[in-house]
Amino acid sequence: MGRSTYQSNKNIGFHRRLKATIVVLLVWGGVSLLHWLPETQWLMLGLTAILTVQTLRMLVAKPDAAVMESKIYLPPVLILVPAKNESSVLANLVDSLYQLNYPSNSLDIWIVDDGSTDETPEILRELQTQFPSLQVHRRESKGGKSGALNAVFPFTQGEIILVCDADAQLPVNFLQQTVPLFQKQAIGAVQVRKTISNANTNFLTRCQQMEMCCDSFLQTHRIAIGGMSELRGNGMLVRRELLEKCQGWNENTVTDDLDLCFKLYLAGAEIEFVTVPSIQEESVTSWEKLWHQRCRWAEGGYQRYLDYFPQILTLGWAKEIDLLLFFLLQFLLPIGLIPDLLWTIFYSHHPVLFPLQTLLSIILTIAFIAGLYQFQNLRGWSLLWATIQGSFYMVHWIPVMIVTTLKMCVQKERSHWVKTEHHGRMD
Repeated sequence: MGRSTYQSNKNIGFHRRLKATIVVLLVWGGVSLLHWLPETQWLMLGLTAILTVQTLRMLVAKPDAAVMESKIYLPPVLILVPAKNESSVLANLVDSLYQLNYPSNSLDIWIVDDGSTDETPEILRELQTQFPSLQVHRRESKGGKSGALNAVFPFTQGEIILVCDADAQLPVNFLQQTVPLFQKQAIGAVQVRKTISNANTNFLTRCQQMEMCCDSFLQTHRIAIGGMSELRGNGMLVRRELLEKCQGWNENTVTDDLDLCFKLYLAGAEIEFVTVPSIQEESVTSWEKLWHQRCRWAEGGYQRYLDYFPQILTLGWAKEIDLLLFFLLQFLLPIGLIPDLLWTIFYSHHPVLFPLQTLLSIILTIAFIAGLYQFQNLRGWSLLWATIQGSFYMVHWIPVMIVTTLKMCVQKERSHWVKTEHHGRMD
């Protein structure tokens, strides 16, 4: 790493710490003010009323129907797969990619061996013998998925770029059901619904599958009212011209997909989310691994607000109020619970954040019920019991968000990107 790059990263880290500290102090000061001066609590009621209207609009919205397959619009597609120590899953993925129902002369498939130390290089050599058109780029790992994608991007071709994780499994009509969306010039990226390949392993994997259903419901309904959608890394498609305009993937983040969302919206593009087709991936199977994964997601999701403020205030009212709703409930509410709880315990006050907590609970409950009903075909008591389990499971996000937002106030460097281990487990 050059001296100028090191200094640039150091400056970015300083500004993030400063912004994160200011946000925490403002939240804690605001919550304390609401307790100290009860007459100011009308501000909380007014904010809750505005967010409630937005929530009702989102929950009752009717998303557009999924795009139909097209055998006419078949632009060149580049498929990028970053792979680090993925010997247990790569063969299945490559076989899945070469079974896609898409003209072979319009496909450019690349695997980026990101400094693997297991049998991945040997497996890739065998796969190149089996599939001669398979392209492999090997590099010494620099510690991130963004770097692996950027390293190979200049050598590739294809109007539409599909990014897959090494554990992904795609249906044969995946591209024919997604690429036609790009006929709409406003669409800059498409994210497909994700499902869990090892969902029946234990309680944790079942809950992650339910979380995916909840997320899919929220994403489609946010788009339906002009709000924002989010890329999820695995199974996302992006226009090459927009990636070039955004100067590729941000290597100074731990969540390249979430960062790219804001860059695309600021570039004037829209992000579509489709529920059909879906893409399978393997979930983590222990609470320890889940904690580390979700802390990384939370850090990347939070730091993009710090990095792209105030530019994100230029996106128009529909997207800005959508951002406000999810930024408040997802990131600021958990950290605000600390002073709210202290004032409640030591001064016997009523919790001033209770209206926002209630609103968040309503959103998650309805999203779980609707998502499980739509995507897992659950009914009756099975639907009720799954919703209860999913709601209990989602509580883990509170400590994750609290720890992450506080850590970002003091850490001098961002966390290192750590890949999720894959073992090739399927139900």
